[in-house]
Amino acid sequence: MDTGELRPDEATDPAEFIELLRRLKKRSRRTFRQLEQRATAAGDVLARSTAADVLGRSTLPRPEVLAAFVRACGEADQVQVWLRARDRLAAGPLVPASPTPDQPPAGNTLPAPAPVAARPDAARPRPSTRPVPLALAVVGALLAAPGAGAWFLHADDERRPAAERGPTAPAGSPSNAPDRSAGPSGGRSRIRPAGAPQLCLTEGYDRTGRYRSQVAVQRPCAEATPPDTYLEPVPGGLYFIKWDHPVHGPGCLTVRDGNPGRNLLEPWQDCRSDRRSQLFGFEPTGSAPTAYRIRPAHSDLCVGLHDDHTEVSAEALAEPCTGDTDQVFLVDPLPAG
Repeated sequence: MDTGELRPDEATDPAEFIELLRRLKKRSRRTFRQLEQRATAAGDVLARSTAADVLGRSTLPRPEVLAAFVRACGEADQVQVWLRARDRLAAGPLVPASPTPDQPPAGNTLPAPAPVAARPDAARPRPSTRPVPLALAVVGALLAAPGAGAWFLHADDERRPAAERGPTAPAGSPSNAPDRSAGPSGGRSRIRPAGAPQLCLTEGYDRTGRYRSQVAVQRPCAEATPPDTYLEPVPGGLYFIKWDHPVHGPGCLTVRDGNPGRNLLEPWQDCRSDRRSQLFGFEPTGSAPTAYRIRPAHSDLCVGLHDDHTEVSAEALAEPCTGDTDQVFLVDPLPAG
């Protein structure tokens, strides 16, 4: 797929990619002020200074800035083409990472863990209201940091009966009560897919464009912060997976139960230990010292990766447990930030 005479998918390095963006702006015949106005009308944040900075550098822009820029240039239907090209360049050559204490040497692949059978009466996610935007103070912070998307405060969930916030596990249920006796220690951490250990879970966007808020995706570890990731233990052997962002502040990954974006992991600022869609169990697989299956507490599902689990920007989501490698994650403790 191309964008007329522009082919971002054929760019060989970041400098060539930026040159294509310059040509895209020139073809749009829009000033930086007009780009800012069009971005605002589309619900994006793209200050004039940010757009000018994108074209004045030889490094790749952040995905949300790139998407806003391309839409403002009148190429909304080509956003995914540009994002895929950007992610390919950001990842560089996909080479096996050098062995580390928590990663087996080349050739010693992770054995597939035993499949976890889902109960036939497993509860399914339910529709929910769309998230409510953050308070005006956070909007002000976003304007001070152009291109950053907002995290959400889901106040409407406070009014839902406890029975509607997600089922709890029956006592003694083998599928909802994995062995958590050897879970992670908690604190600042890095979560990497075992099948692509050069990537880390961090913030990104749904590649289909159907859900516009930030969700958990995998990207090169060098680009994975901010936000910083923290595991916070709670009673019952479960954890919050928390992100701490310099603009949006702290938030908890939450399994979405409504469309669009059903079963994607979205950061919410409102974290509660009785909201089981925000709690996760870490079940050791035994395939490596820090290898875990991540289990949302409100269902019989496992956290996995959408489609090709080695692809940059693949979304993390709750899905039926298969025992495949794309549902195994390496959890590395990091020094306190």
